[in-house]
Amino acid sequence: MVNAMPDACKIAEPSRSVFARLGCFGGLLGVLSMIGPALGQSPDPQASLQRCRIIADDAARLRCYEDATSKPTSPPAPKPGLGIGTWRLVRTPNPVSGADTVSIMRTADIVKSDIDLAGLMLRCAKSNFEVVIVLVRPLPLRAHPKVTVGTGGSSVDFTATVLPPGAEVLLPADASALALGPWQAAPELSVQIAAVDGDEASAPMYGIIPLAGLGAAIPLLLSNCPSQQ
Repeated sequence: MVNAMPDACKIAEPSRSVFARLGCFGGLLGVLSMIGPALGQSPDPQASLQRCRIIADDAARLRCYEDATSKPTSPPAPKPGLGIGTWRLVRTPNPVSGADTVSIMRTADIVKSDIDLAGLMLRCAKSNFEVVIVLVRPLPLRAHPKVTVGTGGSSVDFTATVLPPGAEVLLPADASALALGPWQAAPELSVQIAAVDGDEASAPMYGIIPLAGLGAAIPLLLSNCPSQQ
């Protein structure tokens, strides 16, 4: 915890890009390169996420997470994001080469979620988009955690992939189909990530992510994907 809020987490105009959630997210996600963003806007990315955790306001916390998980540029500042209700469209320049990373993000419900589960990211892929769970506590890269997502009385189990440096969990392509379908009619998404490899440091994580506005956010995401232009 810190006594003062860093500049990256202060509320600016709605267009200022930022992410990651609840336990300050990646993310998440320009959050966010096609192979997973490197949390590198500060010497200690986890410290940046911890600072975001103390922000009570949802919008400000989301901006702080986004800032903490965006890739650095020269100078280290991602392009502005655009608000879509409780979702945020974020365009993060590739610091090396290639197209920008584009994603939409939503922080988890801070009251109903474990502090280590930051939020949900949908990001452009070569075809359509990918669904990524963003964490505050990184998982081992070798892990393939079991992730259960649910809306209402139904749930689906996935075997996920941990992306470098460990704070993003990529769900299989079937999750994208759910985001295009039943998730848009649901008020919230429950997420549970099981313990990894029996390691106490990878205890189960649980969270609730509000889905209001998802139906409008996905078309905006796709219209900004490099593969669609």
